[in-house]
Amino acid sequence: MMKKTIQPLDLAELLEKEQYIIDEDTGEVLPNPNKDQWELLSLASEGLLKVKRNALHELGYYIPHWQCYNSFEDYCKEFPHEQQCKCYEV
Repeated sequence: MMKKTIQPLDLAELLEKEQYIIDEDTGEVLPNPNKDQWELLSLASEGLLKVKRNALHELGYYIPHWQCYNSFEDYCKEFPHEQQCKCYEV
């Protein structure tokens, strides 16, 4: 069974459509005070969001791999099915 992943920017865009705020520097997903937080907990339990402590030692939700990759090869290891990562022989 192939594990499907979602690109960090796509996840951020979908979360913003759901009225969550994304910290551009850290990738932290700031909860919407008018929404139930079970959505974020569910995404975290599925591995789509990381849970870690911020500088104030408070738990928060973060988009994995928010920071840049070290190389294009590292990116393609994470997202091998992306069009730009596929190699074609002609």
